[in-house]
Parts: sequence; structure tokens; C-alpha cells
Amino acid sequence: MAVSIDGGRGDRRKSLNAELNLVPYIDLLTCMVAFLLATAVWTQLARLKVDQHGQGEQIEGAIDETLKVAVVVHDDGFNLIVGRDQKPLPLKAGELDYAALGGELAAVKASHPDLRDAQVISADGVVFDKIVRTMDATMTAGFSNLALLDAVP
Repeated sequence: MAVSIDGGRGDRRKSLNAELNLVPYIDLLTCMVAFLLATAVWTQLARLKVDQHGQGEQIEGAIDETLKVAVVVHDDGFNLIVGRDQKPLPLKAGELDYAALGGELAAVKASHPDLRDAQVISADGVVFDKIVRTMDATMTAGFSNLALLDAVP
């Protein structure tokens, strides 16, 4: 497939015929469309629905009667905070114990089946994979509304 441009003869001695090959351009566009279609699917699958709340958003004088569930992720393990109670979950064999966390969260969910909100709190130094696995364990236990917070040093 080519395009021919004719400059006309007129009184010029040299003809201005030129051929422009469009096949490489069409091949490039076809590859780009295929690539964009293939990657558009993966951007939807790899998304986590998480709310981000800042500290200090509560209005002064307002009393919040709901039970808060929070999981603090740090290098020494987890801290599970339910209301005013706090339970540390230390490392197991040098790794974070996601099974113990899931079990504790499932117990909290069994005792309070109407709870859907949970917070995952981590410091800047925690590896992203650990945060995602913590969020997965929290969602598996039945807490569908997650909020991701920064730990205050």
C-alpha cells in the first residue's frame, strides 16, 4: 500500500513523483492498539479499593460510639487494636504471621458481625508487599472497608 504524489509536469523539467510507503506506519498503529487493549485489562484487575484518612479529621466534641478495628504493621510484627484493647502478634520464624492475624481478625468479626470497617496503619519503612498481604488478610477475615493510614512516629 503506497500513496503517490504527482507534482504535475508544467514547465519544470524534473518530475516531483514520490511514493510514501504506509505499511510500516499501519503496522506500528496496529501494534500500539493491541498493546493498549492488553494492558487496559490489567490496570483494572490490580486495583485495591482503600480509603485514605488523615489523622485529626474527627470534630472536637463529637463522640464516636462505633468500635474501631486497626492493624498496625511494623518490623516486629502486628498490633491488633480493637476498641481500646491492643494485642501484639509477634514475628513467627522471622516473618510476619499472617495466619495468626487472620485468625484474630476472624474472631473479632465473629464477635462483632456488623463490623465492616478496619484500618491498616504502617510506617514509611514497611515494605509494600507486607502492607498488601496485611490488607488481603484483613479483607479475607470479612472487613471489606479498609482505610490505609500512616503511623505517627
